[in-house]
Amino acid sequence: MNTEQIKYLIDEIANLGVLALSFTGGEPTLRKDLPELIYYTGVEHGFMNGMATNGYLLPKLFKEHKIEGLDYILISLDYPTSELHDRMRGLKTFDRIIESIHLANKHDIKVIISTVVMKDNIHLMDDICQLAERLGCSLEIYPCEDIIRDYTNESYQIQDIQKMIPDISVWADQIRILRKKYRNILTDPISIEVVEKGFGGYPQYSQKTLRCHVAEAYLFISHDGFISYPCKIHPIKRFNALKYPISTIYNSQSAKKIMKMHDNYRFCDKCRLGCAIASSIPTRWKTLYAKYIKGFIDGGLR
Repeated sequence: MNTEQIKYLIDEIANLGVLALSFTGGEPTLRKDLPELIYYTGVEHGFMNGMATNGYLLPKLFKEHKIEGLDYILISLDYPTSELHDRMRGLKTFDRIIESIHLANKHDIKVIISTVVMKDNIHLMDDICQLAERLGCSLEIYPCEDIIRDYTNESYQIQDIQKMIPDISVWADQIRILRKKYRNILTDPISIEVVEKGFGGYPQYSQKTLRCHVAEAYLFISHDGFISYPCKIHPIKRFNALKYPISTIYNSQSAKKIMKMHDNYRFCDKCRLGCAIASSIPTRWKTLYAKYIKGFIDGGLR
């Protein structure tokens, strides 16, 4: 989409009453109009405005543009040293991430470090927590996942992914221990339980604390202007938001039918994705909404 098409959709999202928006990808910093879109979203519309990035182009973005309207940056960091992180990423991003965090702090933009836990870095979680604490960052920690992405005519799955996925019970126990030690960890007890047991899925619920509300609470709008339901991983239905008003799409019978299914689809079985959990917690417990969002931004979620 071009700049004006994206602004049109931002207007549509605002008219629907949405409170928060995040630029993700892919890699959003590849777009030259990103500063303009951030300003339009965060300043002109007043969204709680975020961005998910690998951090590689952030120093250049901060140095060449005045970034206004951005509340937080979710930045990927999987290892506490440049040698380990850059080797896994295949790109020298570690030093740029550290530089970006300092620049963000200077501009009063909160940084949330997002760490994917794998078999070869689970023993480094304490080191990553220490690093995040020194840098003044909040931290979300979720395990590597076996994700099957469904497209129109095909599915994609990473080969040999099981070799990377850690023991989920070990992950859960370690996060519970780390939460007692560090106040900046955002992965809360409910999230830990859902990750450990998975969403209900098909045919039986594996945990009864939380159902998935991702189709109800999130709008996944892709680069081509299409909205996917129930989520971007398993798009059962895709609607052209450049052709139909977003409010019409969201309130359509087709979308509402998918929302009511929650996590009863076969592909939902054992799903433990952070996007689904983050959207479902404040939907399930409305009184926790402000606390959850504030904790997400400020850290120290309890």
